[in-house]
Amino acid sequence: MSTPEFPDLSSLPIFHDPEQPPVLPRRTPGTGGGAGPDRRPAAPQNTWTATTEQAAVPRQAPPGGGQAPPAGPGAPGRGGTPSGNGASPWVGAVARAGRDYHGQPGNPRLRDAEFWRQVNSLRGEVSSRLTTALSTRELDEEQREALGQELIQQVVRDHNDALLSGGQRNWTTEYQVEVTRALFDALFRLGRLQPLIDTPDVENIEITGTAPVLLLMGDGRRTYAEPIADSDAELIDFLQFLAARDPANERSFTRANPFLNLDLPGRVRLAAVGWVVPWPRVTIRLQRLQSVDLELLRRNDTVDTVLAEFLTAAVRARKSIVVSGQGQGSGKTTLLRALCAGLDPWESIATIETDYELYLHLEPEKHKRVVALRTREGSGEMNTSGRRVGEINTNVNVYESLRHNISRVIVGEVRGPEIVSMFQAMQMGNGSLSTVHADGARDVVERLVGMAVQDSTLSETYAYRQVAQSIDLIVFLRVDVGPDGRRTRYVSEVIEVTRGEAGNPVAITDVFEPGPDGRAVPKVTPSFLADLEAEGFDASLLNYRDGLWEHA
Repeated sequence: MSTPEFPDLSSLPIFHDPEQPPVLPRRTPGTGGGAGPDRRPAAPQNTWTATTEQAAVPRQAPPGGGQAPPAGPGAPGRGGTPSGNGASPWVGAVARAGRDYHGQPGNPRLRDAEFWRQVNSLRGEVSSRLTTALSTRELDEEQREALGQELIQQVVRDHNDALLSGGQRNWTTEYQVEVTRALFDALFRLGRLQPLIDTPDVENIEITGTAPVLLLMGDGRRTYAEPIADSDAELIDFLQFLAARDPANERSFTRANPFLNLDLPGRVRLAAVGWVVPWPRVTIRLQRLQSVDLELLRRNDTVDTVLAEFLTAAVRARKSIVVSGQGQGSGKTTLLRALCAGLDPWESIATIETDYELYLHLEPEKHKRVVALRTREGSGEMNTSGRRVGEINTNVNVYESLRHNISRVIVGEVRGPEIVSMFQAMQMGNGSLSTVHADGARDVVERLVGMAVQDSTLSETYAYRQVAQSIDLIVFLRVDVGPDGRRTRYVSEVIEVTRGEAGNPVAITDVFEPGPDGRAVPKVTPSFLADLEAEGFDASLLNYRDGLWEHA
């Protein structure tokens, strides 16, 4: 069998920057977030054609001028290294012919609404056969994907045979390649979302129903791509499929439980909400900076030399540190991971998270002994203790982690109930690390106390006492957004927290304060300077009252 020659579509302008934001599809109020009928206007036809000379020729411009709309949701970004497990392999006729097309872009000309209808239809058949096959044997991830490739080929071949038997025209080889690749992505990657995840430099993806998808790039650019679903019901179905795909951490996404949070392959986090919003909403965050330490952040001007040396010594001296910042994208998790990079590689660590964000267990060259624990929601039924059956919260994970010869417990992001787990970890005296949203270093104290008193069993007095006794340092990250949308992140404050006097339960010392440009500069020597010097910190660095920032 001869191998067909495909045109190189790598230059096709799949994504564009429209001058006007997309118009959301109209829905009748009260139809919920995805289960109701789809009343959006008919999707515009693809206005791009491609030639074998790699030229993309627009047939017509959109109303009002500007660039033509994106060519199709099936084409991944060009260049760069795909995050996570990489682009899915091409199977079927081309693979059998011995050609390797890993990482090649899909053909957007073929991926229209009918294409995705066929993929969704065949996905159910492949999934059913895969479930049956796995019920009789246990396979690892690589073996499951290999089996899935075989079953996908079988289903596509059977479908083609059925077309011929019914007197219909069968699929071309090129179309089979596209279907098999899309089926693999649907079952083992992220389906129509995968090409967007693979787009270089994208940090956040925002999906609102069937409107064009908004991509937020690391350099501040905002870009639109075509929708990943043709109806709200299809988007909901896709999210439910993702929620149930991991048998070890299956999540519920229903009318009764309309919120979904998942960590996905490739250090990707997904949050979704349906039914209580006009359209299903999905927000995806990608962790592009996967290998980070304080030296890298120093070169990026997030910290200067003084801060890098100070914080490294503080972590090694087992001081408990809370990293805070303004909202999402301020760099809290990145700084926390950089602080962890300063630990001895052989130190035994437990990470406690609701969803994986730190991923220390995926960095064996830096952390050789990691127990990475995450919470589990449980079923809708309540047991006698008032918790859902099968639920595992952060408190349970902190308690159970201590059975594994753990030296240091790190509780990731603290949003509410995790505050008790953070106190427990810090009370061990081995130095813990956490992150929290706040508008300033001092605001962290009140924020943590506010979280604690939401638990009716904890008093405000107890909460203030725990903050004063448990936390040594609070680091605050500031974010400046330029006219072009580029975000500049840097540490602006570091405060020491100690017990206060009567009437003032928490005392605060400004170890680093904002300088003239907002970046942190030394102000007051901390009370535990001797502990830092024991870890090799040069106290004379604190004499640089203007800091040692690279940009200066």
